[in-house]
Amino acid sequence: MGRGKIEIKKIEKSSSRQVTFSKRRNGLLKKAKELAILCDAEVGLIIFSSTSKLHHFASS
Repeated sequence: MGRGKIEIKKIEKSSSRQVTFSKRRNGLLKKAKELAILCDAEVGLIIFSSTSKLHHFASS
């Protein structure tokens, strides 16, 4: 038994959207780092928030 499917849609409440973005961003950065280490790959990740703030990761 797997998880049920959820509908992907914009989070209307600004504060909830920002909290979700922060959690997802941290997860993406962690996965990018893991990929670079496990596969000896060069990984680059660029993320822009809804306020146009830049977040980035580069493995090299």
